[in-house]
Amino acid sequence: MKKSLRFTKISVLLVAAISMSLTACGSTGPKGGAAPVQAGDESKLFGLSKTETPDELYEKAKKEGKVVVYSPSARANDAKKTFEAKYPGITVEVFKLKSNDLMDKLIKEQDAGLFNADVIITKEVSGAVGEEMVKPGRVYKYLPEDIAPNVDEPFRTKDGYANYLEMRTLYYNTEAYKSAPVSSWWDLTTPEWTGKVYLVDPLSSPAFMDLFTGMVVNSDDMKKAYKDKFGKEIELHGTENAGYEFIKRLRENKPVVLKGSGDVLDAIGKAGTKSQAVGVAVSGDERKIEDDGLKVAPIYDIKPKTSVPDAGYVYMAQKAPHEYAGKLFIRWMMGEKDGKGAGVEPFNELGSWVPRSDVKSKNAIPYEKLNMWTYEAKGFYTNSAKVRDFWIKLK
Repeated sequence: MKKSLRFTKISVLLVAAISMSLTACGSTGPKGGAAPVQAGDESKLFGLSKTETPDELYEKAKKEGKVVVYSPSARANDAKKTFEAKYPGITVEVFKLKSNDLMDKLIKEQDAGLFNADVIITKEVSGAVGEEMVKPGRVYKYLPEDIAPNVDEPFRTKDGYANYLEMRTLYYNTEAYKSAPVSSWWDLTTPEWTGKVYLVDPLSSPAFMDLFTGMVVNSDDMKKAYKDKFGKEIELHGTENAGYEFIKRLRENKPVVLKGSGDVLDAIGKAGTKSQAVGVAVSGDERKIEDDGLKVAPIYDIKPKTSVPDAGYVYMAQKAPHEYAGKLFIRWMMGEKDGKGAGVEPFNELGSWVPRSDVKSKNAIPYEKLNMWTYEAKGFYTNSAKVRDFWIKLK
């Protein structure tokens, strides 16, 4: 996170001023990069490209011969296998990088005049992807018009399309509890839960810290949830708002901090333990629950909101050298026009949602019914470092 937030506030403002008319538009030439948007031109404003059929793209992509992908997820390699079988003559080169390292690599390359990447798959890095990559036009959204009508909001009109979403939420032991033992985040600050909440160290993961940053950014919701829970207005004890107050009281309640999400699930979910604790883990680890026979279940409705989406955004890179192959690969990962293409299958798993109305989720609850805050990059970018410092000072 330190690396990705190397721009000063002044430089960010300058970039924003210069880039007000830029967007993640979808129909630029290989050397064109992001294009200016004219007021009222929604197809460009929302990055909706004219529909180029897979056959049209394939004919052009065969001349390019390959597509270069930067991704933190191994799912890109799964999509690669089926794509190469479907479209012989095009090789998919996947470079697996953590999202913050991916950002640094892409920015350094582009600043040096090197445009190697075609497709970027990335999680947010506390708002830095939106502020340092999307706004300056380093990456742009590609969402074909024949697919767009089936994409759920906010990703249809947001400046980035998410091919899949996960979240950080609470899990409980199903042998100890017949139903969810908490219904509000504020429950975790009460004496009943002292020492019985397991967390991943948020200093080790921007995505886990984003959950707490989301509470600070949406402090009015946290304030209302407090009143709903305790029947009185919240009193702040040296904190700025209800989000910070929650973090403070949670830390005072002595949560157990572990290294990773899998460790949290193991700690609360081993069969026969009947653990009375709850833990915050990533929904993408629900495959581990099945594989390891853990007795845990997620809580998908917590007041005021269950979580913030941890989205895997898909972008075209500025001046992509293999533009048509890149577009074809993105369509493949999206599942094509009907949502049934094999490329979407690695992204549609337990604990992972594809935000398309025509893709049936493998989860018990569909994406559109998840009770989540909207992830606004600017708010997280502005507040994340401050929340991180606040967490450190509470040690």
